[in-house]
Amino acid sequence: MNKTRMSVLLLVVFCCVVGVRGAWAATKMGTLEITGVSEETSTGNYDPQGGVFQADVREFPEALINVKFEDLQLSGQQMEWRTKDNYLIFSTAAKLHKDDFNLTADVIEYFGDEERLEAAGNVVVVTEDATVHADHLVYEEKSDEALFTGQVRVTFTDGTLAGEKFLMLVEKGELRFFGAFQGEFKTDSN
Repeated sequence: MNKTRMSVLLLVVFCCVVGVRGAWAATKMGTLEITGVSEETSTGNYDPQGGVFQADVREFPEALINVKFEDLQLSGQQMEWRTKDNYLIFSTAAKLHKDDFNLTADVIEYFGDEERLEAAGNVVVVTEDATVHADHLVYEEKSDEALFTGQVRVTFTDGTLAGEKFLMLVEKGELRFFGAFQGEFKTDSN
């Protein structure tokens, strides 16, 4: 492990132990890794007084910032983690992976105290059952509901739905439509 990766990992462990509060700190231990940059490159900083960790590797096309928790991985090329506010934002090539759920967007934000995830710009969610494209996503952990808005397109194996606003009740596997929408479906001819 090079010195830069080791320094960042030690800093993140320190931040997790000292600075992070709320539900995340109580239940999850994470790691942060910055890859694709030289040892001489300054890629981020941590302000212990403000509890803010920032990293930016946009000038290196192959570089990534990865935050991993037990069952969740976030990545992107620009990140800000406000440990005192339990807030995390990734931008530029932002991705989230958890189990069979993959999310990409221009920006992914996690509001830990409110247990809310938001994604904006070129949002694409891929699960084993469907692919959803939208301009914006708000996911509420408490209710297990995902609200997709703006040019929403849902593709299933047997069809496609399109509209401006869809609410997915994740646990129930139910999709609710608001306003005008249209769909195309394949039917079994037997």
